[in-house]
Amino acid sequence: MAENLAGQCGAEKVIVIPTAMSPFKDKSGATSADRYEMCRLAFSEPLFEVSDIEIVRGGKSYTVDTLRKVKQLYPQSQLYLFMGDDMFLSLDRWYKYEEILDLCTVVAACRTTRLEKLHDMKEFAKKVLNMNSDSFILCESVPLQISSTEIRMNLKNGVGDYLEEEVFTYIKNRGLYL
Repeated sequence: MAENLAGQCGAEKVIVIPTAMSPFKDKSGATSADRYEMCRLAFSEPLFEVSDIEIVRGGKSYTVDTLRKVKQLYPQSQLYLFMGDDMFLSLDRWYKYEEILDLCTVVAACRTTRLEKLHDMKEFAKKVLNMNSDSFILCESVPLQISSTEIRMNLKNGVGDYLEEEVFTYIKNRGLYL
């Protein structure tokens, strides 16, 4: 999905940033160092850079804080924030979401084949977020028919479907998500 979204907006680089601690989750089956390493293994192509800026900062990770830091690091760059339709449709509940919209262009993947979902996203952007069509990019994406919860359940059964082989090996060797 990240490659598809990068192509849609013409991004020259995609920075993948694992969280130190998500504000939406109380615990994870992996440490922040583990998540960093899995990202590094999964995103090894030249388009991608894996950054530890949230891990170094520590504490709960809020997108607005991360975007501020990335803007400091790349002051001349246009920033794009990639997300799926579920996150896009909850953006109005994010911490300081108006500032997020000022700092970047949101690029959202519509992860369903239902055309009405794309329409719902456009209406949400216009009516709830007060965005004009120039300030966000919506992309159709081939839906992945599995959730992160299902992937973790598969891992408990020793199945690494949908994961890069290097990531699955890392998870097995570290005994994560068991």
